[in-house]
Amino acid sequence: MNEALIQALGEIDRPGDVCVSGDLPIMMPGLVVDGLGKVSLPLGSSQARELIGCCQQAPYGKGTQTLVDTSVRRVWELDSEHIQLTNPKWPLLIDSIIEEVQEKLGLRSRKLTAQLYKLLVYEKGSFFLPHRDGEHADRMVATLVVVLPSEHKGGALIVTHDDREYEIAFPGAASGYELSYAAFYADCQHEVKQLEQGYRLCLTYNVTLTQSRRNKSRSKKKLGKRGLTAPSFGAVVDKISSMLAEWSDVSEQSKLAIPIDHRYTRDGLTLDKLKGIDRSKAEVLFEAAQRSNCLAHLALMTLWQHGTAESYWDDYDHYRNRGDRSWHAVEEDDEDGLESEYEMGEIFDTSLGLNHWSDQEGRNVAFGEMRLDETEIVTEVPMDEGKPSEENFEEYTGNEGMTLERWYHRAAVIIWPRKKHFSVLSEAGANAAIGGLQIMVEQLSQAPNAQRAAQREACLSFAGTIMDVWRADLERQSLYGVDRGNRKTFLDLLCKLDDLELFQHFLAHILPIDGEIQLDVLFVKFCRRHGWQNLSAGLLLTMAEANRDTLIRNAELLRLVCRQRDKNPERIDLCAQLCDCFVEALKTFDHQTSAPGSWIPQQLDRAMLLKTSADAMLAIDAESSLNRLVDHTWHKPNDYPLNDVHLVAIFALAPRLKKPSNSRAVFLRWLANCRQLLQKQTARLPEKPLNYRREDKLSCTCADCRELSQFLKNPGQRELRLRLNKQRRRHLHGVIDGDRSDLLHVTERSGSPYTLVCTKTTASYRRAVKIYERDLKSMVRITDIEKRVTAI
Repeated sequence: MNEALIQALGEIDRPGDVCVSGDLPIMMPGLVVDGLGKVSLPLGSSQARELIGCCQQAPYGKGTQTLVDTSVRRVWELDSEHIQLTNPKWPLLIDSIIEEVQEKLGLRSRKLTAQLYKLLVYEKGSFFLPHRDGEHADRMVATLVVVLPSEHKGGALIVTHDDREYEIAFPGAASGYELSYAAFYADCQHEVKQLEQGYRLCLTYNVTLTQSRRNKSRSKKKLGKRGLTAPSFGAVVDKISSMLAEWSDVSEQSKLAIPIDHRYTRDGLTLDKLKGIDRSKAEVLFEAAQRSNCLAHLALMTLWQHGTAESYWDDYDHYRNRGDRSWHAVEEDDEDGLESEYEMGEIFDTSLGLNHWSDQEGRNVAFGEMRLDETEIVTEVPMDEGKPSEENFEEYTGNEGMTLERWYHRAAVIIWPRKKHFSVLSEAGANAAIGGLQIMVEQLSQAPNAQRAAQREACLSFAGTIMDVWRADLERQSLYGVDRGNRKTFLDLLCKLDDLELFQHFLAHILPIDGEIQLDVLFVKFCRRHGWQNLSAGLLLTMAEANRDTLIRNAELLRLVCRQRDKNPERIDLCAQLCDCFVEALKTFDHQTSAPGSWIPQQLDRAMLLKTSADAMLAIDAESSLNRLVDHTWHKPNDYPLNDVHLVAIFALAPRLKKPSNSRAVFLRWLANCRQLLQKQTARLPEKPLNYRREDKLSCTCADCRELSQFLKNPGQRELRLRLNKQRRRHLHGVIDGDRSDLLHVTERSGSPYTLVCTKTTASYRRAVKIYERDLKSMVRITDIEKRVTAI
């Protein structure tokens, strides 16, 4: 099938656009009309009437006849033989328009020329019903209309082809300040709507194929007197839709990726921004997919390779001249790719995937990253043929040789059968599946009432499948760092679907294991609609299964639920249970992290954890839970230090206490504990050193460090000079910095080896003074808070 599909797409030899239009800065053509003389622009009404007097009523073709009928065509015309264009630069302007026409219509390989045909004058009420132009010249391709500046309204040109309609209003010329032009294939049906006001003055040209002498005889045999007709790809669509229908029925493949030619940026990958033939091919594929009951999207294919780097130059010349050239990337819309200085040798690792999705209407689709198999790509050109899009080169490091990373990006149309939609997205992971569900939920809101129940059931079923995939994704993430995207979207979709059983499943099976899911006001509204007690089991399970990734999120969830202003007894009772559960989970977690030999990493914002959870407990006056929380954290000073955790939490929470509560007594005991510890820490002023003796305990006991330790212990020696090689100096630098010794250490770069100069400082004393002053200020703040809380 791949070969047949490639062959069918090969029949698309040019873009599908059939017309080109635009506005240009005004240039006077030097228009001279026989019997009238030079025509001034913008065209005035008096001269327009004089010009009409020189013209005749324009006829139209009907079969082999040429007729004049103002009910079909009402416009004035003058043959080109009665017209002179005296500006010598005017032909250059027409040539530039033809170049634009060739580019936009995909005819760069053809040579076109424009021949002046008629002058047309439209007055109020002029029009031309739908028609096709006859072949006014041999090898005619298109009609070019250049509209000269003359104020008017209405008279839009409508070009129709293959059920697509293009409307051209000539705004520049209609304003009286610019030229406007339009060119369209001669065989396209078109019409001119009625002119509502003013006059329109047009020069029409026949655009024909030009023959070179070399190809004249060959082209004559092939085309005769015929030109090119407007592109029509209906037959190609029929072929490809038949192929896709058969493929979707018999193939085990889940999807196809059909690359397109030009390079595109991640942000510019939408159907309307595709270039030339790419757009025609994509439109054909989208149409064929729709007819064959398949789904199609645009996406960016990325092949990543990591391997050894082999250079094209010798090492000496490279390191003498190279400079910093370790990273390269292709500029936007670079057709040729990256010119690399390196060659990929042995490939260690590789990946192939899809991302940056959009649909036929150009809307972004949140499928995220999706893996792709090489067998799913319909192409004759390997992904890594040609120049890479991005490259990262790393030089020799230690025992490692030079390595090279390369990225090859290609845009593609991705197609899969509609009946396999759920399975394709599920296989790609929860992130892609959530993007698919988002589209389904948006469509559900617009569905007719008769179809809504069935579509909602499909959404609920797919949402359940996503949750099954979710767990597998989390396992893969821990191993391979899977891109997880924005999972919050799924929660919003659940709230819109408004199904209690599905939400209960989410709370029980996903929320406890995924700490990146944040619940918000939509969740609160859902609980109010369905009853807090109906969601209590999942919330309690979430609090009980706390770990490093979920603790902060659980504290924020606790605060969200507890700080609601309603007096719902069901909610308040659930909040009390959640507070108790949270404290027990925190105690279990802290016990695990402090156990001997524990491997659990302890990177955790404990100040945020304590502040947020205590805020929740104060909101519902959970005295017992708050007391156990404060007591637990106070007796673990290594995990919850006074200044960095307890005081941060207290200073943030103090403004919350504005009325009497049972929790006030717990808060006062907490304040008293902090005050007493601060009083102990500020009982004695730091003592300034009386001599040069400094703390001499070092983390290393090698010979150099022992000598350094003796120097630190010596009360009369201020400076130590050590002539050491680079490796020994580097070691001492590291020990001094790591142990925060009171030493200034610099390298004196004279002689060989260099000399390490160590000079004693009073850094420890200065640090102690800052801590003392900080503690004094904190004690004043704590005392003031105690007074205020006591007075409540």
